[in-house]
Amino acid sequence: MAASIRLTRRRGPSGDAAFRAVIVAAFVAAILLLVAVIGTIWQWSTPLWPFESPLAFFTGSGWSGSVADDGTVTAAYGAWPMIWGTLVTSLIGIAVAAPVGILAAVYLVEFAPRRLSAPLPFLVEITAAIPSVVIGLWALGDLSPRLRDSIEWWIASSIGQVVPWLSENPLQPSDTSVFRAGIVLAIMITPMVVAVGREVIRSVPQSLREGFVGMGATDWETIWRVVLPTARVGLIGAVLLAFGRAIGETIAVRLVIGMNISAVPPTLFQSGASVAAQIAGGVGEASPIEKGALAGLGLALFAMTFTLSLFVRLFIRRAVGAAARAS
Repeated sequence: MAASIRLTRRRGPSGDAAFRAVIVAAFVAAILLLVAVIGTIWQWSTPLWPFESPLAFFTGSGWSGSVADDGTVTAAYGAWPMIWGTLVTSLIGIAVAAPVGILAAVYLVEFAPRRLSAPLPFLVEITAAIPSVVIGLWALGDLSPRLRDSIEWWIASSIGQVVPWLSENPLQPSDTSVFRAGIVLAIMITPMVVAVGREVIRSVPQSLREGFVGMGATDWETIWRVVLPTARVGLIGAVLLAFGRAIGETIAVRLVIGMNISAVPPTLFQSGASVAAQIAGGVGEASPIEKGALAGLGLALFAMTFTLSLFVRLFIRRAVGAAARAS
């Protein structure tokens, strides 16, 4: 029987050149878009800088500006309370979401029965798709009062007696707080940690598990000494990605953290502010100088996300390099 030979036409140099041109054009377009966004935000922020230095803006407190009858402009805008609120709420959210999400991912991959291993990830994905404004409304109407009367009260009445920034004045309970905003962020980013962590843990070769079990190890010893160390880089990347989402979250945080707060709160159980929430709430009826201050907040938020992305890249590169040298 004569063997049939299938001839394929090789792509010529002209096709390779066209493909390379498309790739380069896409890369240049992405860079130009980034430069255009940063340049536009910087241009919007220029009305503020004649009246407030960048150092005073990023390290100061207060959020007010006025124009006198003689045209004298008084500006006292400070971004530090918003930056502080963004960092603290994100750290609270990731401190809760990281262990819960990783443990949930371990359960889905290693322990979940077959009848649950398919529907549970689907439920996690649905939870991640819930709009943030819906979660914010639920948190404002139901979750926030429950947290105030349970967890916050317990922490303030016990740990708060020793740690001042975990105390609360029982005579002036706040309807919003930085702590509650962090818990809401934890609820929102936990599905991301679970989804990414599940795929990372599933990628660990089964032969590693079987080899360690064959040496007499238990399931938990296998997970602790083999699975988690092997998936460490991916799990940390999942946590940092969730942290990046928490930094930029807007509507849900604004509904729970408070509004029009221009100073760092004395405790985590009082109202605060975040960068994204301040921009969303103040851009509608802002004066030209205040719009410049809001654009400055946008630059601060971009700097925070850029720094986080750079840290993620450097960490992953260092971890991959260390793993390659160890092998």
